Amino acid sequence: MTRTISKSMAGILEDLELDNKTYVTLDELAELAKRHDVSTEPSMIASRLKKSGWLLQTEQRGVWEFASASMAGPYSKKDPLMEIKAFKLLNPDLKCYVCLQTAAWALGLADRVPSHKELAFLEIPRKQMPESIIAYKYNPTIKTREVRGVTSLAPESIIVHIATKPDLIQSWESVMEWLPDVVYESELTNLITEISGRNDSIKRRTGYLLQGMYPDAADAIYESIPKPASKIRFGARKKSIRNDEKWKIADTAIPFSTKEMEKVK
Repeated sequence: MTRTISKSMAGILEDLELDNKTYVTLDELAELAKRHDVSTEPSMIASRLKKSGWLLQTEQRGVWEFASASMAGPYSKKDPLMEIKAFKLLNPDLKCYVCLQTAAWALGLADRVPSHKELAFLEIPRKQMPESIIAYKYNPTIKTREVRGVTSLAPESIIVHIATKPDLIQSWESVMEWLPDVVYESELTNLITEISGRNDSIKRRTGYLLQGMYPDAADAIYESIPKPASKIRFGARKKSIRNDEKWKIADTAIPFSTKEMEKVK
């Protein structure tokens, strides 16, 4: 496709190229229009640039992907984290972090990114989000990571997030494709810091989850808490698959024993 450049849009496109823009917002188009004395409404500018193949639609209203001249046409870079980056552009002050499998992929610890991207918030905002984003509530204790242009939970935070709400997991078979690598990259001091200040139920579920993969961490957690007396669930309220007497946990979620999982750390 041959893309045209009208005289009125030339300056705007030149600046987008010089700034090496990947995404552009309606407000940025308004600023560029003002800079180049273009009186056209920003929404109309976006419409014209879309029609001529320079801007590509994202799921986030008011944000477009810029198809630069180097793309040789109206082709997307197909960034797997596009919708999260577009959402963040419109909400720069909102703290959020990729989590679960999305975080594992961003950190290079999972082979594939899920179709629905997982994003953790301190408090889930009352904002319309792209349909491909799933929002969770989680507040990490340790430092997050900046990877692939997004903020990600650290490996230790991923583990504790799972243990905080294990009923969020849709497929444990899928999780076990990447969780061992996440555990391998975790550090005991960071794990202890991440669970510090959290309730004993979260600490018990974390230790229970790690007892096969990272027994040293599980033992350290066990020694740091009062000896479990009453049972808690690992998963949703339904019939348990197995019971762990050491951790006093009724596991209703994981279809295999965490004790028998291969040691990775």
